Amino acid sequence: MPKPKGTCGATKMKILAVIHNNEQSGEVSYGYNIWQTLKDNFYTYMNDNDIRNVYHHLNDLCSLGYIRRCPDASDEIKQCYRITSSGSGIKEKYNHFIEVLEKA
Repeated sequence: MPKPKGTCGATKMKILAVIHNNEQSGEVSYGYNIWQTLKDNFYTYMNDNDIRNVYHHLNDLCSLGYIRRCPDASDEIKQCYRITSSGSGIKEKYNHFIEVLEKA
């Protein structure tokens, strides 16, 4: 059964953790590298066609105000994402996933 629209499940929390981790290490977060990190570290979305699900979650997280699209995206990177203060405010919900990424 699908979750109600506007809720944040484990996958969205993992995405927030990936973006947070990338920001801490000075890397840019964009759909493809978020998907690759989910695949490599959380064994989520293993099928190459599943990348579209990541973009759906990214759009939801933008709508919820937890992340924002980078205003300075270059032509090379179509769309990058950063955590907002609202997203940082729920860090305790995705902190476990940050720990997984830090151990990797």
